[in-house]
Amino acid sequence: MAVQPTRVSTRRSPTPVVVPKGMRVHELGLLAGAVLIVCILSMLYLAQTARVAAAAHTLQQLEQEHTELTHAAEQWEYRIAKASRLDVVAERAAHLGLRPATGDQLRYATIELPAVPIVASSPEHER
Repeated sequence: MAVQPTRVSTRRSPTPVVVPKGMRVHELGLLAGAVLIVCILSMLYLAQTARVAAAAHTLQQLEQEHTELTHAAEQWEYRIAKASRLDVVAERAAHLGLRPATGDQLRYATIELPAVPIVASSPEHER
């Protein structure tokens, strides 16, 4: 007896989609589309929220830096004002060996200006 070879198919037949009673394929497509739209909108919302949180963090850091720089500027203004006081300047000058000028050490210069206003002219106009 001879054995006849038979071909066995490994392919499965597609399983049919089970649709609940009362729902049509069109309605399932609309439902899937609505779920997809909600997912996309949720991702956009989360991305926007993350950007806002990052911007708020950056703003907080900049405000803190502004406060620190304002405080440092006020400290420098105080130091300048303290060093510019006349009694401090006189004390420092005495420490350096300087003394106030006497009347015979003073020289004054007098500058006489013409009565006509002086107008600056460029070299091109002088030719």
